[in-house]
Amino acid sequence: MSLNKKALQLFENNQYDEAILLLENVVKAERTVQSLNNLAFMYLYEEEDVNRAKPLLEEVILKKPQSHFPFSMLGEIAIQEKQWLDAKNYLQKSIDFHPSIEAIHNVAVAHYNLEDYEMAATSFHQIAKDSDVIRWYEVLARIQNKDYDVAQSILDQWNAQSDDYAGAIEAADAYVEIDCFEKARDMFKREWDEYAVTSYIISRYAYTLFQLNELQTCHDLIEQEIEKKRVEIEEEKREECDEHWSELDKKERIEELHQELNELLQLFAKLQSGYRPPIEIE
Repeated sequence: MSLNKKALQLFENNQYDEAILLLENVVKAERTVQSLNNLAFMYLYEEEDVNRAKPLLEEVILKKPQSHFPFSMLGEIAIQEKQWLDAKNYLQKSIDFHPSIEAIHNVAVAHYNLEDYEMAATSFHQIAKDSDVIRWYEVLARIQNKDYDVAQSILDQWNAQSDDYAGAIEAADAYVEIDCFEKARDMFKREWDEYAVTSYIISRYAYTLFQLNELQTCHDLIEQEIEKKRVEIEEEKREECDEHWSELDKKERIEELHQELNELLQLFAKLQSGYRPPIEIE
């Protein structure tokens, strides 16, 4: 059995330290595409150490590998570093070798951040499933590309019965971007009481109601969420600390909740002044 195979066997047996040590020794003995690639894989995914993985992968690239793995990993690293052009180039080479779902997704992210929204939408479309989060990304890319009719057509077929359903609130958030406020309101209402919504989503729903001139409903919604936030703050104050939740953690969380409360307290007045909450995308 080769040392590379023995290291991978150790890895499969959850003997991570032994596997990495063996791979490091293999690389010291012979810096081949395989040995460098395997060690970089361990650094990147097991150690989460980009700084050690990246130079190994760059060395692999100089050896002109006939594999998608090093290009895919370098693409992921470039995504983490927000080096979008490098990410696009590495990932496209990876796709040329093997069009994996992960590489297509990541190259779509790179295209989106390079403001090439048409290519982003096309890439997301290749791997999206019925009404899943990737389809939602496609919708957002189409909106950015001003393909409003296509975006709305996808949202109008948003399927709650899908096995990969992203949720009604996500659809509502996208409807807001194309000023379909009645459809956005209906989607927000569908799941509003089922989940703990963020201050951002509250602002988007409140904005929708304000645009529909449902001012009292908008005001009442904000007041309800303000009261919930106050209750949450009091509950957090009573939370006991332990080895997993320190006094500093507690203090920082209470400060976050107070900031969220202040945003809610100011929200209705901001809407009256013409404020439109910008969409947030990760």
